[in-house]
This record gives sequence, structure tokens and C-alpha cells, in this order.
Amino acid sequence: MNILNVGYDSTHYYLLDITGGKLMVDCGWPGTLPKLLAQLKRKSVAPAELKFLLVTHFHPDHAGLAGELQHLGLKLIQMENQAEGILFLEDFFSQKKEFPFIKVSQKDALHLEFADSRKFLAGLGIGGEIIHTPGHSDDSVTLVLDEGVAFTGDLKPLFMARAEDDRVSKASWDKIYRHKVTRVLPAHGA
Repeated sequence: MNILNVGYDSTHYYLLDITGGKLMVDCGWPGTLPKLLAQLKRKSVAPAELKFLLVTHFHPDHAGLAGELQHLGLKLIQMENQAEGILFLEDFFSQKKEFPFIKVSQKDALHLEFADSRKFLAGLGIGGEIIHTPGHSDDSVTLVLDEGVAFTGDLKPLFMARAEDDRVSKASWDKIYRHKVTRVLPAHGA
């Protein structure tokens, strides 16, 4: 699987080759579309190649551009646990008028249940699945590829999640590693 990091401003955003284009994992703050477009140009990726967007969780640095990207033609993959996260994002930006936030269209999103994610991804030419991985937030998801790569968003690193008081994150990591993951691609850091 060809994985390309097109991140900026301390957050990683990943592109994966799919049948007929690219799947994007996470996107930036509202108003940063010019930065994303510049990154795409540097990496020789035409914006029209972007077909789908998967958001690991609906916090501003991971989903702030989702509405803008929908307007550009990307299809947002909304997992069954993410409706509340989208409402959180909209509420956050309703109080922050300095950001040029465009609302996410849940009506235009592709609504997907976890049980159906493997079949959906196979249709895109990707072996893997999307799993629910709460810990950082209840709407957090991880894309796990059969080749052993996991896109974990902001899920606390495993060495930090071992404490007895962080059972939720630890359980999410246990679920991830049941998939024989050998490479973790977080949203921040190395």
C-alpha cells in the first residue's frame, strides 16, 4: 500500500491509493485548505484524485476542513459512532467566529457501520477494516490495514495507556494489536 503523508502544522494527514483515486485519513483546521493544496502540489497529487475522507475523530485539527473537502467533492465516511463528534465540532466552531468553518454535511456523508467496513474498503481496493477505538474521544476510530498498518489518530500511545486508570485506551490498543499491527501511524509525533 502506498501511504503518503501530506500533513502540516504538527498534524499528519495520510493519503492511501484506492481504486480510482485516493482515500484521505484526517484533515486540518478550517481555513487551512491552501496549506493542504500546497502539500498536495509538493507531493504531485492533484486535488481531483482525492475521493474519500475518513476522520479518526471530530476534533478541530482532524476534521475542521471536512466540510470544505466535501464541497470539493470528497465523500466523507461517517462511522456509526461519529454523529455526536460532528455535533461537538459544530458547537466548538459556533463559539469561535474567527475560524472560517464550513459545516459537515451528514446528509451527504457515506454512513458506514463497523461490521461493513471490510467489505466497503475491499471495494476501494484496500484490505483492512475500520474499528472503534475510544480513549482519546468516544468517536475515535482506527483504520487497520491487513498488511499491519494502523492509523490511530490521537489515541494515546500504548506506553502511556498502561496505567490502571486508562482502561479504555488500553482496551483499544488490545483491539488494534489483535489485527497483527506492526506499524502505527499516529496523527502527531514520529
